[in-house]
Amino acid sequence: MPTACSTPRQGNTITSDPAKPARPTGALMRLARERFATHWRWFVAGTLCAALTSIAAASYGYLLKLVVEGLEALAGPDKVEVPTSLWWLIAIIGVAAVVRSLALYGMTIFNNTGVQRAIVDIQADQFGALTDGDFARIAAEASGGFVSRFINDVNALRDAGLRIANNLTKGVLTVIGVFITMLVMDWKLTLVLLVIYPIAFAPVLALGNRVRKRSRQSQKQIGEVTSLLGEAFQSARVVKAYGLEDYQKARAERGFVERSRLFLKVLTDRAAVDPILEITGGLALVGILALTAWRIAQGDTSLGNFVGIVGAIAVAAPELRALGTLNSVAQEGGAAADRVFEITDAAPEIADAPGAQPIGWVTGTVAFDNVRFAYPDGTEALKGLSFIANPGETIALVGPSGAGKSTVFNLLLRLYDPTGGVVSVDGINVRDVTGASLRSNMGLVAQDAALFDDTIRANIALGRLGASEAEIEAAARAANAHDFILTLPGGYDAPAGEMGRNLSGGQRQRIALARAIIRAAPILLLDEATSALDAESEAKVQEALAGFAKGRTTLIIAHRLSTVRAADRIIVMEDGRAVEDGSHGVLMDRNGAYRRLVDLQLS
Repeated sequence: MPTACSTPRQGNTITSDPAKPARPTGALMRLARERFATHWRWFVAGTLCAALTSIAAASYGYLLKLVVEGLEALAGPDKVEVPTSLWWLIAIIGVAAVVRSLALYGMTIFNNTGVQRAIVDIQADQFGALTDGDFARIAAEASGGFVSRFINDVNALRDAGLRIANNLTKGVLTVIGVFITMLVMDWKLTLVLLVIYPIAFAPVLALGNRVRKRSRQSQKQIGEVTSLLGEAFQSARVVKAYGLEDYQKARAERGFVERSRLFLKVLTDRAAVDPILEITGGLALVGILALTAWRIAQGDTSLGNFVGIVGAIAVAAPELRALGTLNSVAQEGGAAADRVFEITDAAPEIADAPGAQPIGWVTGTVAFDNVRFAYPDGTEALKGLSFIANPGETIALVGPSGAGKSTVFNLLLRLYDPTGGVVSVDGINVRDVTGASLRSNMGLVAQDAALFDDTIRANIALGRLGASEAEIEAAARAANAHDFILTLPGGYDAPAGEMGRNLSGGQRQRIALARAIIRAAPILLLDEATSALDAESEAKVQEALAGFAKGRTTLIIAHRLSTVRAADRIIVMEDGRAVEDGSHGVLMDRNGAYRRLVDLQLS
């Protein structure tokens, strides 16, 4: 899916079924190729530092051997001067320690920078894929699930990336260097370690696969908890009003307990790695001590070799332990990478057709021709809807809840495609033009006025980026918002807050209306746009809309029938079909479905 930060990808979507058998970390490797590799310069610098660290660390054992042999020569009955070479060896150990420390610092800085930049790319990929993808996908899943992907999954990827970048190269090179040094000093002792240590890694790998499976379950459950918390905080008023505190606390506690249970399973598997490696290390030490004691007695090795081997083991053991735990961390990162590709690999169903062209500026003829539509859950919303709205006409869509009114707007905006029939603008099928150009001809004011956590000015200007101060103020005046904006602390620079929480419902809708007005699109869509306004404000907004709607095609969804009386035509919808069409007076005279709706409201 092309986005601002991603390239088209092919292949099957990776599912998140927790029961699916664990696989190798193929998704993590793919992510490394596609995102981490683009920052290769940082990782090359980190690898060079890791190599320098490993060389310095691997030299410790051999330097210790030489120092001990020098000390053995001084332990004789005759008093002798400490040779200069021994002082040099001791100084070299100090230099190696300094070099290793500086290289470790450089490795950490370079690798961390590369990982952080890759993480930014991954987050941008996911957000771009969701933003550019199907509206149905976002509408079908709780927002907490997506938020979890950007926080918890990314943390798992960051942890895996940092551990692999910082520990893999350093650990492998250090272990290889140490074993080469040990082979040079005493190949027989080294063979003991080569036999014992690989045995430990079979259970370590098995534990890693279990960690991957449980991490997928845990990451999915984190999304559920995130949704629960977001829902609880946004519904605080209802919770208080209905005395639902205990109910909400019980729901939250169940989520926390399940989160803890899954997390403890991951920790339990992860915790078993160190003891396995500790036992292996202990067995290796026993074997080395026994073999060394026997061989020294036989004159087959020296104390210097033994101390050098022990020093080498002291250097290699932490690296082996880190490599052992790295598998479980990589498996957790692999589970998170799977979820990344679930998003970025998903091909949008609502996409521009090959060769689709911009529709240009339209006159505003909107036509539905025998349109049928069913939502993904199988619910039929439209069952053969047909109507035409001519340029400059104001048409109201009324009817009971579930009649399909909002679906009309969703199809016109091409958030979904009809399962049958044709939706057209100026006689052009909306499927044959680019979605961006189609929507640029429409302004939407929805019942749930969506404002962003920015200034009032910025929220209005989102209708047409780059609008001047005069245009912003004119749109606010037209929406009857200017006066109340000036009363806010900061005026037009006042923050709207998350989802406009700093404003009342009516104020939010007037800001959203101003945003649609400044867009100046030829087609205006009003979905219960004045439902939150008091009678006086509604009358002023309706007056403003009457002037603004001249020359524009305006479609209005309203349950409050007093707001649609002035419409040129009223289309009454029932069960996904248009059952009546006419002006208020004509429909009242027919004494049909519209008259029943009016009488019901009046009663």
